[in-house]
Amino acid sequence: MDALESHPVPDTVDPNGWRLHVTGAVSQPLRLALEDLRALPCGDFSDDFTCVEGWRARDLSWHGVSVGSVLGRAKPTQHGTDVLVRAMDGDYASSFPLDHARSALIAIELEGEAVPLEHGGPARLVPTGGDADCWESVKWGSEIEVLTANPTDRDTAETIALNRGSTPTE
Repeated sequence: MDALESHPVPDTVDPNGWRLHVTGAVSQPLRLALEDLRALPCGDFSDDFTCVEGWRARDLSWHGVSVGSVLGRAKPTQHGTDVLVRAMDGDYASSFPLDHARSALIAIELEGEAVPLEHGGPARLVPTGGDADCWESVKWGSEIEVLTANPTDRDTAETIALNRGSTPTE
């Protein structure tokens, strides 16, 4: 495997206080700890990760819980159309149509080990669709909000990702 490149971990990211919140248009809002995710049915996903900055990490193996499994517990209402996945840093987020989001993985392991903090641990959203853009992979994923209206441009991290400098820390 080629290594994923990384950017500095924001000071607001605290892995000890991490929880995954499922909010918005759901019948059962959730607050899940890492142990709760590990107790759910897990699966694997392997693929290359190609970044808009021009680098590629080949054949990464992720392990975790599908967003669909988590949403199945939260029970989105009939009005839910999209999801917004927010990062613990309070700045980064990405939106997806609800049906597309269900196949994404909430990765808790990378290459058989806990996802390192610099690569988005303790849990990173990994889209599994072949047409996913790198900026849709949300490091430090801490909230999945089910939306009842189409997301806006400010609901996506694309601008942040595309404006980042290309000086990784690894």
